[in-house]
Amino acid sequence: MRRKLCWVVLVLLLLAIPVVGACAPKAAPPGEGEKAEIIIGYLEGMTGPLAGTAIPYVDGGQDAIRYINEEKGGVLGYKIKPTIIDFKMDAAAAFAGWDRFRSEGAPVVMAQTAATAALWEMPNRDFIPMVVGGGASVDAVFPKEPSYLFAVTPVLLRLFNSWVNVVADDWAASGKPGSPKVGYDFASIGTMPTMFTKNVKMLMDERGWEYVITRSSIAAADATTQVLQMKNLGCDYVYLYNTETTIIVFVRELDRQNFSPKITGTSALASEETWRAVGDLVVGASMPQFSVQWTETDVPGVKLLHELNQKWHPNVKSRSSHYCRGFAELLVVAKGLEMAVENVGYENLTGDAVKQSLETIKDYDPMEMGMGYTWTPTDHQGLHGCRWYQWTKDGLLTPITDWDILPPIPEGQRTDAYWMQ
Repeated sequence: MRRKLCWVVLVLLLLAIPVVGACAPKAAPPGEGEKAEIIIGYLEGMTGPLAGTAIPYVDGGQDAIRYINEEKGGVLGYKIKPTIIDFKMDAAAAFAGWDRFRSEGAPVVMAQTAATAALWEMPNRDFIPMVVGGGASVDAVFPKEPSYLFAVTPVLLRLFNSWVNVVADDWAASGKPGSPKVGYDFASIGTMPTMFTKNVKMLMDERGWEYVITRSSIAAADATTQVLQMKNLGCDYVYLYNTETTIIVFVRELDRQNFSPKITGTSALASEETWRAVGDLVVGASMPQFSVQWTETDVPGVKLLHELNQKWHPNVKSRSSHYCRGFAELLVVAKGLEMAVENVGYENLTGDAVKQSLETIKDYDPMEMGMGYTWTPTDHQGLHGCRWYQWTKDGLLTPITDWDILPPIPEGQRTDAYWMQ
């Protein structure tokens, strides 16, 4: 029976896989009487601890594909065909999914951040761009050599800079003396905790704040020890960088221990799963977001989403932030496909052609749904900022900041090696 492996083991397994240079196959030409199609691969963990964000994200992407195909006539006349694979946080399933995308001729793959732990070398080996939801690796978003790994978030290290500013402003507004005490809990995925810990220590030393850092698995069943450490320090704020599954466990443990710091966290804190499970406990909790929300109907893209849902999903009355983000990010990838087809023609649509087109996208904000996306040959982070939102008692996310441009990482720090020292 195939066992599920922890992500640290997945990375080690990856090192044993031979790297074979091979050009990605071209998108298969249509048969006689068939409509030409462009395949987009989706590799998401729709079963397991990441399902609460993965499912609405894929739903948003699929509605974007439907919109492009049915309302816009495709990408320059070529319809998009998605191949969706739920890799269930399983190494073998992730590899099998990638092989299927490659055999089908997908010129681009959209994948969950966690999938990169298993498939780190696959995009470069097969010359197929993989667009992932997180910029955890600095090497990935500031490539020294041609890289086929693209992010659709800022460098995640820089989110802590933004968070520290949000906390500082909130603390100043409270009128409390001294400095806040803060706690961080990081998901135990690959090198992320090590990199994040170093960055946090730098920020805390600069501010002179007291802090504690804990780690939790991506599917934690208990957070007693972590919460105790934060409670013993008397943390005024906690930052939860984890999956919605673990965030729910953590929030419940905060309540069980009658400990009430201000809760902040990664975008998983904004998932519908989190609200359904612990909504009354996260009212006032805040998190960074990379696209606008379903309730912001003055935005052209959100207005369109309401119209499309009324037509296609009349029983759906609301959508999560990840649905909106999935819609927006597919439109960005579709823009890259459109430029590639214009540049080389459908018959020459390879992963390499898509990569080169993506690297020319500059300040592209589809239907004003967030900030402009920019990729260059030396910077694959996509976005360079975020906006902070807060849960209301009505289960809505409302903005508490404007769009925040994050500071760039200094040149000497733009490698994983620096952060792993």
